[in-house]
Amino acid sequence: MDLLPVRTEKTIKEAETGRYTFRVSVAVTKPQIKQGVEKVFKVKVTAVQTAIMPGKAYRTGKKGSSSTRSDWKKAMVTLAKGQKMDIYGA
Repeated sequence: MDLLPVRTEKTIKEAETGRYTFRVSVAVTKPQIKQGVEKVFKVKVTAVQTAIMPGKAYRTGKKGSSSTRSDWKKAMVTLAKGQKMDIYGA
């Protein structure tokens, strides 16, 4: 399972409160996300929220034909009080 951190102004601000956002595969479940984060980062996860983000449309080629990117899943992970991860390199 790949845990790719989502790096935006909002997610970096939420990380200060103990909530981290990752991009994961659409097929991964909440228990698998919790288990993966706890194993990789050695922290205690208290909650996992997920959202399937629809792929965006884009235009390509000489004729400007339209196509769509793949859907992806966003996982917001809340850690136990007093625990932190340094995933944004701050």
